[in-house]
Amino acid sequence: MHRARSCDLAAKLWRRSNVVPAIHRRSIAGRRTLHALAYGPDVAAAQKHGLPIVALESTIITHGMPYPDNLSTALKVEDAIRKQGVVPATIGIIDGKIYVGLNNEQLETLSKADSARTMKCSRRDISFILSHGLNGGTTVSGTMLIAHAAGIPIMATGGIGGVHRGAELTLDISADLIELGRTPVAVVCSGVKSILDIGKTLEYLETQGVPVIKIGDTPEFPAFYCSETSNKIKAPCRVSNAKEAAGIVETQGVLGIGTGILFAVSIPEKYALEPGVVDAAISEALTKANAMRVTGKQVTPFLLNELNKITRGQSLEANIALIENNAKVAAEIATNLCERSQTARVRSASVRSIISRQKPIVIGGSVLDTVLQVKEPEINNDGRTHTGRSRRSCGGVGRNVADALLKLGLKNTRLISVVGDDEDGKIILESLGAGSETVKRMSDVNTARVTVVLDVNGECHFCVSEIESLTAIAPKLIKEYQSYLEEASLIVLDADLELDTMRCVLDVASQANVPVWYEPTDVQKAARIFEVGPHWKNVLHFVSPNRNELRVIGERLNIPVAERMDLEAVRSVAEQLIEHIPVVVTTLGAQGVLVTRRASPNEPFYDERGELIADSPVDSRLYPAVNGAESTGEIVSVSGCGDCFTAGMIYGIHKNLDEIGCVSVALKAAALSLRSFDTVPRTLRDALQR
Repeated sequence: MHRARSCDLAAKLWRRSNVVPAIHRRSIAGRRTLHALAYGPDVAAAQKHGLPIVALESTIITHGMPYPDNLSTALKVEDAIRKQGVVPATIGIIDGKIYVGLNNEQLETLSKADSARTMKCSRRDISFILSHGLNGGTTVSGTMLIAHAAGIPIMATGGIGGVHRGAELTLDISADLIELGRTPVAVVCSGVKSILDIGKTLEYLETQGVPVIKIGDTPEFPAFYCSETSNKIKAPCRVSNAKEAAGIVETQGVLGIGTGILFAVSIPEKYALEPGVVDAAISEALTKANAMRVTGKQVTPFLLNELNKITRGQSLEANIALIENNAKVAAEIATNLCERSQTARVRSASVRSIISRQKPIVIGGSVLDTVLQVKEPEINNDGRTHTGRSRRSCGGVGRNVADALLKLGLKNTRLISVVGDDEDGKIILESLGAGSETVKRMSDVNTARVTVVLDVNGECHFCVSEIESLTAIAPKLIKEYQSYLEEASLIVLDADLELDTMRCVLDVASQANVPVWYEPTDVQKAARIFEVGPHWKNVLHFVSPNRNELRVIGERLNIPVAERMDLEAVRSVAEQLIEHIPVVVTTLGAQGVLVTRRASPNEPFYDERGELIADSPVDSRLYPAVNGAESTGEIVSVSGCGDCFTAGMIYGIHKNLDEIGCVSVALKAAALSLRSFDTVPRTLRDALQR
């Protein structure tokens, strides 16, 4: 009854506020909550598409660390979350407005904020800060409250507040503990800050009905800077990993239990301090705080600053390491929770039928290539003249894939690209026929040109490019041809596009439920699609890297990558990448191609309902290269080989061939390209012959 009255009173106070308009939203606990929140674009997109989000507090930025350590730590923590394929949402208040998902400029504002205008913000402080137009660094309490209102069930922090030492005299107990008892948000931390009374804090959490669960192999409750307390206090419960933790969050929600959950994660062993050293430093800092009569909300930042001085920076280093690790674990829990709820699992989403529509759309560069092939066995870079031959041909990854699809027989293929109003542009348009319907001819750009130098074996030695026109493939162009994307059976993206363009395409694909194939173009650009925010999570079904591009993608998504990418290393990375992208097709040159997915090789990629088939354990199959050009020494050029392979796979998928059939067509198409001076040979349809 008391709690219900408190909620009613809070609602009345919110209604009277004229700072910002109130927005009605139903919280995850089912209560009607009034709030006015400004969402960052990535957070808004993640909420729209049901993708995993981790909330982050901002007191660590405003009061927990000195500048610039606070800013660099905030950015590192967000990056640790993004590498898990999860969206970070740092929560804070700037000029009296609540932000869920601070951008880099806003993070810097809080990191340099004047303490006179910037308050530590728990539940009790929000209305005051908003009404006075101040800045606020949200504590665990404030962050939980706002995250819950925003529908975010997981947050990460360094350590929670708790019962202060001597609380029997001062009654100094953190609002974090009260919030955990009434707000259903899971908090991932390294236990309670070491400066507090950890035993009494755990007792208080028990009284509040808060589950306290250690994640890890040992039962000891962590003590912030230390992996365990000096008296080895054990956590009430323990789970081994993030997957089990997500199960607890899900069960708590199903039961409608209105408390938070405290997940405790030990600091990485490399950075852990000895309990005895920390206890001695805390005693010294407490003595100084008492002598200086430091009280209230100033106690914690004062003690943390003193500990950093006493330990000569070791405590700050430990603090940074543990918050990064906690963020990573929180992201893993959020991902598992999202997968359990099936809201963001791309493999379960029904898509437009590829088989019935047969309308692939390719978006990427159109280039006129000048190919110079040296006839001599060695290229010397000493200024001498080499004998050879030259030719001009149409190129660009996007154009090549579209051209190959058209030549294979998918006549409704269209390319969205840009060429100049010049002779080179005319040549490219003519090469595509009807497929050039969506290629924009622009008078203020030159058609992209690339000069390629090949050695006697047809291997690329180096390139010189003039490709500024590719930047004209911009969101405005995508919106002009949006209707084509919405009716597409599959969208093929090449990595040469600008990030804003990729983001726009993926947003349209997500809204129209059209699957996407991502074609990395080189190692420098291979991971670009993962930099656009969460937009790729719902629609990216296929990725086709070579082994070096796979390494870059793996590193970007925080997948362990071996120093030497041999076949087993490639297999390991590809099979872990399946957790993010359902189908990984890795080209391995003379070794062939490795296909990784959750299905057998005798199954097609989509079923009759248009759903991606992904209901078996992860498996990888190596398909050797087709005997032909490579074995007989007939290689003329390798420049279009990968693009023809990709087109062969996409053709097979559209014709509902099983995996073996798709790869067979693709490898034959690649072999035909190797024996041709043209990047896409006129004889490509021969790849369909059995």
